[in-house]
Amino acid sequence: MRKIVFVVPSLKTGGGNRVFFELANCLSAQYEIDIIYPNNSDEGNTFNVEFKIQIKTIGIKSNSKLQKIRNIKKTIAFVNQNYKDIPIIVSDPIFCLFIKEFKDKQNIYRFIQADDYSIFDHNHIFNNFVLKKIYKLMCKKSYKEKINYIFNSKFTYDAYLEISRRTDIPYKLVYPAVNHEIFCNQNNPIRESGNSICVVGRRHKWKGLKTFQFALEQMPEDILSSITNIYVISNDDLSEFQFPKQVQIIKPKSDTEIAEYYNKSNIFVSTSWWEGFGLPGLEAMSCGCAVITSDSKGCREYAFDKKNCLCFEPKKVNQCIACLIKLIENPDLQKSLSNQAEKDSFAFSWQNSAKQLIGIIIR
Repeated sequence: MRKIVFVVPSLKTGGGNRVFFELANCLSAQYEIDIIYPNNSDEGNTFNVEFKIQIKTIGIKSNSKLQKIRNIKKTIAFVNQNYKDIPIIVSDPIFCLFIKEFKDKQNIYRFIQADDYSIFDHNHIFNNFVLKKIYKLMCKKSYKEKINYIFNSKFTYDAYLEISRRTDIPYKLVYPAVNHEIFCNQNNPIRESGNSICVVGRRHKWKGLKTFQFALEQMPEDILSSITNIYVISNDDLSEFQFPKQVQIIKPKSDTEIAEYYNKSNIFVSTSWWEGFGLPGLEAMSCGCAVITSDSKGCREYAFDKKNCLCFEPKKVNQCIACLIKLIENPDLQKSLSNQAEKDSFAFSWQNSAKQLIGIIIR
């Protein structure tokens, strides 16, 4: 085996795409890597991509949902025609609804990085009951396919088993990880000059950004006024959110810029209702932030309450506020949590994750 193919839904910045691009970068030194995607989005990304990686766009660009489905099917047809006896690694819940159309089933690896069955329960993509019901039926059916499965956490594995009711699927794990050359503690002096908070903001309801907004609104005035800067990192349209004057919306152009704002921050906050893994929290740990995170289940792979972070129950605004006050009023606790978190983050490297993947797909 000298070639590996990654099939992605688009090139836009996102946790699932990041995993594939980082794995591809690591593996490109030893393998030919192709990344294939349907021409369904103009959104850019912040990823570094090794020059040897071949990126191929399939289909005609259109805003039509029907054309987007055609592009997905054309992408699958392209893979079927051009790659035989080659590992094909596929993620994305929408793409995987059509996974039965891949011909070389023994070389198809579905990399499940979220609770695919529930991912659109609170999402604008399927905004009516009928469409949501159809998606769930198709997703459940796709879980029965006789292909290979990879998971990014125990949470996603358990969620898959609960819906699929299968007992024949082993727990094959490939962790997301951190590029420690980019996401590292630069000991930024800005961090020492006051309390600064950072959050990665997404407009999807289940990402919980409203929890953060409400926490700021209900924060005691003396605590809020002690916060020098609040950075919301996002390329989404966040116009529906109302934030206090300290908030700066950061639209990063690169991972280096994201890491820069982590390094300007004392505290990183994650508010998701659930996550397959929750990569930004781990990246912030690697940059030296004291992390507050909702118990999003996937983050349990690296986040340990009162040891390397503070955890709160998802959607509980009062608990989020209590964690923020606790860290703001206790710099020593900030320091001890961030020190331990930074050490723990080094257990997660893309090189190790690439070895996990190769150990699964080489037979």
